[in-house]
This record gives sequence, structure tokens and C-alpha cells, in this order.
Amino acid sequence: MSTTFNSLFPTLNKITAQGEIRTSPEDFSVIEHIETDFTHSGEHLWFKLEKINSNTAWVATQLASACKVPARQVGYAGMKDRHAVTQQWFSVQLPKITDINIIKDKLPDEVTMLEHHWHKSKLKTGQLTANEFKLVVRNITGDVSTVVDTIQSIKQRGVPNYFGPQRFGHDLNNIQQAQDWFTGQIRVNNKKMRGILISTARSHIFNLIVAERIRQGIWHQVIPGDIVQLDGSHSWFPASDATETELTERLAAFDIHLTAALWGEDNVQSTSQCAEFENSMAATLPDYQSGFTRHRVKQDRRAIRTYPHELKHAWHDDALQISFKLQPGAYATSVLREIIQTRT
Repeated sequence: MSTTFNSLFPTLNKITAQGEIRTSPEDFSVIEHIETDFTHSGEHLWFKLEKINSNTAWVATQLASACKVPARQVGYAGMKDRHAVTQQWFSVQLPKITDINIIKDKLPDEVTMLEHHWHKSKLKTGQLTANEFKLVVRNITGDVSTVVDTIQSIKQRGVPNYFGPQRFGHDLNNIQQAQDWFTGQIRVNNKKMRGILISTARSHIFNLIVAERIRQGIWHQVIPGDIVQLDGSHSWFPASDATETELTERLAAFDIHLTAALWGEDNVQSTSQCAEFENSMAATLPDYQSGFTRHRVKQDRRAIRTYPHELKHAWHDDALQISFKLQPGAYATSVLREIIQTRT
């Protein structure tokens, strides 16, 4: 595409400082957290693995090979960054090899086994409580004095819950591909790729709604017809169900968040001014609507704000260390881009 992620989806804060990320895999660390009471029996063997410069799907196939099972018998909660050091959980159903030392020896050098437990059920997509990030930004230039102020601002009001650049493919090419598929200009037979393109289209509209609310100065303000979501939950309700005082207090406490539409074939759940606003944004991409209808995609909601828990920072010479935890589905890039402009 001729545009860029940053021009389409502006930051809430004015960012002037710049720096480099991922100068080494260790500069981008991700730790997946789950809450599971292992039964220590059953037909599923769970592994906590650390991987370096490896994508999740590839690690899953390596683990399947080591356990001599088909890849479909391996479960994981979500994809993790490739160019990083990450720790995440996998499960293997009925492994034909159960000797842990043999499995360890069969894993590639990029993968290290940290824990293993037997459990009664498979690890499912989204079955995690949080992702913990430890990031290092190096060779920082520009007005670094604004970095600390911005971090304090984030602690007070969170950050826009944009879908990150990785959702849209290299140079945002998935957007054009989704539009071409929905209009019949190309055929997409791969089921997984179809799912990716549908997610791209929904994420595109969602991000545009969030971006326009930022531009209009109503990102953190309740407008008539808004829908709010309980923090850490998929439950949502009309903002009109609460008093203005209650909304203000609960939004400030991060107990609830304003939401935007994840688009589908049916009517948006918001009403009044919010519905009119969201429909106007979706109308700028009419090709998507026919695709949502054809593939029976249903409307949903997503919080437009996310809060990085335990947000900390430290300076070491010209390097900035940042750490925080995010709920599942939130992107570390959405936090980082509100603090500093980065280049890889």
C-alpha cells in the first residue's frame, strides 16, 4: 500500500524521541503466563519452552516431530514474536515418545524445555492470562525528556488498543489482498489464509474507528450510544446503563473501557451518535461489507483502550529498558509506539 501504519493509525501522544529495537533477540523478551492447575495425569503432555529467533508454528512442528505425533495434536495459546526470546506453553496429545530426555535431545538448538506436566486437556487458543514483555530500546536520539512524561501519562490513561502492524502483513499488503478477495478479483482457497484476511478486514475498520476518535478528541470520552466492556472480560453493556459519575469513576479506575466495533454482516451493537460514527467509518470500505455478509461474520466489540500493568522503565547509558504485562489480544507495539518512535 502507498500509506503506512503510522499515518493510518496515529498515536495518542506526540512522540519525538527515536531508538532501535531488536538489535539482538535478547532485547525483545516475551513470557506467556497461564493459570492452570495441572492434573499430573491425562493424555496431554504440556511443555513450557523457550525459543529464540523462531516462530511459534515452526516450534510446534518440531515438538510434534520429537513426540512422533501429527502437528494437529499440538496446542498453543497464541503466536509469539519470531525475532525475540520468548517463553510459551505447548501441549501434545498422546505423545508416542514420553521420555523427556529423548524429547529434549530431539528439539532444535533454538528451543529449550523449561517445564513439563501431564494434564487432562489440550491447551487451547487464547488460554492465557497475560503476556509479559521486557524490551530494550538502544541508540536513542531526540527529546528523551518526553519519554518519562509519556510513561507517566500512559499509567494514568492507558494506550489505544490498536491491532498491531503484524495483523496487516508486510507493508499492510493483507489489506489489499482482503479487498481483492472480497470483490472476487482473486481466489483464496486456503482456509487459514481466509481467516487471516477476514481478521485483517475487521481489524482495519476497528483501527480506523479508534484513530478517528483520537483525531476528534473523543478517545477517552463517552458519547451517546457507546458500549463499554468490563476489564479482562468479553462482557459489555450500554454506557447508558450507568450514571455519568459511575462511568467516569470506573473508566478512571480501568474497571471498564469504551469499545469499538469488530465489524460483521449484522447491525452494529452501538446506538445513537456512536452507531452513526461507526457506520460512517465502515462505509468508507464498502468492499468489506459484501465479504462479511458472504462469509457470515458476526458483529462483536473490542475495547479501544488497553492498560499495561506493572509498567516500569530504567535507563542504562543510551538504552531504555521497558517492562509491562498485557492482557491477551493486546499488542506490545501499541504500548511502545506511544513512548518512542522505533526502527528495527
